[in-house]
Amino acid sequence: MAYASGVRVSSLAGLVGAAVGGYIGYTQAGHVSELEPVAGALILGAIGLVAGSAGAYLLKSLMQFLIYLIMFGVLAYVFQNQIEALTGINPVNATVSLMEDIGLPVKSIRKSLE
Repeated sequence: MAYASGVRVSSLAGLVGAAVGGYIGYTQAGHVSELEPVAGALILGAIGLVAGSAGAYLLKSLMQFLIYLIMFGVLAYVFQNQIEALTGINPVNATVSLMEDIGLPVKSIRKSLE
């Protein structure tokens, strides 16, 4: 049901993409190729429609995934002692170590945990 909530945003982004693509296709068709301006507008407008709506859908899905990661992180932080008692691994220290291994600058976080 959460994916159905962004239909209007995705449709609006598709229309904006179609308008931008149509404008670019109309103005550049004669300069770039031997197409008529209307044909260029239709081709790039269709591409803009698909790219805009797909991009909005993927961005919305990515943001939902990011929200779930944040909620999972909050739970891991709040219950870190219980998780460590069950698994023997502190999830906060493990995450900071992973971030250091990736190369993210988290030395100040490591110092505040000690």
